[in-house]
Amino acid sequence: MKKYATAALFVTSLGLAAGCTNDPQINAVTGGLAGAAAGSAVGSGSGRTAAILGGAAIGTAVGANAPRN
Repeated sequence: MKKYATAALFVTSLGLAAGCTNDPQINAVTGGLAGAAAGSAVGSGSGRTAAILGGAAIGTAVGANAPRN
C-alpha cells in the first residue's frame, strides 16, 4: 500500500509541475516520465516492464491532452 501512496504523490507533484507550461510536448514528456516512475514503483516481478510501459503510455496521453490556459 505504501508503494501506491508514494507513486500517487510522485505523479501528482509532476502533474502540477507539468501544468506550469502550455507546451503539449513538454507536458507529454513529463507525463510519460511520471507514468513510467509510477509503473516502476507499482509493478513487480515479470510484470514490472509492462507496468512501466503502461504507465508511460498513460502518462504521455494524459500529459499531451492536459488543459491549456
